[in-house]
Amino acid sequence: MDITRRAFTAAATAVTLTVMGCDSKTEPAPATQSGKDKDKDKDKANLATEPFLIGEPGKYKNAGVYDEYKALKGVWLVSDGKQLVALSATCTHVGCTTNWVAETQVFKCPCHKSEFKTDGRQVEGFKAKRPLERCTLAVQDGQVRVDPTRRFRDDKGEWSDPASTLPVG
Repeated sequence: MDITRRAFTAAATAVTLTVMGCDSKTEPAPATQSGKDKDKDKDKANLATEPFLIGEPGKYKNAGVYDEYKALKGVWLVSDGKQLVALSATCTHVGCTTNWVAETQVFKCPCHKSEFKTDGRQVEGFKAKRPLERCTLAVQDGQVRVDPTRRFRDDKGEWSDPASTLPVG
């Protein structure tokens, strides 16, 4: 049996690629990360992808930071006793989930230590260069509806939009 050099090279390449997991029948897999970058992905925010209800507006008439929707919806609720805002828990630097630090009254990013005030504005001197984003708020059938798919950025002048806050008091 005579085999040409070209046929031999093609066959050897196909076998090598198959053994390496690069055959055309194998679906591409995402690259895996290790070390520091892998740990950061664990901190990536899990912002909800559809609107959700959070109860009656009066539930938020006491000033404070409400964290019950941070883990599952990626949203901080902040009330000053008169108005409610829903802040995305996603740091605007690289997208990690911020944490509330009650002692210093700031949201703090675990990845690069950026800090944000209770109104969502960034504290100067850290890596985040813009405030946290606000989510749309509305009342639907007597319940507060948070829509994280429509967000407002302060650096674009969008915080003045009436849908970025909701009266509670």
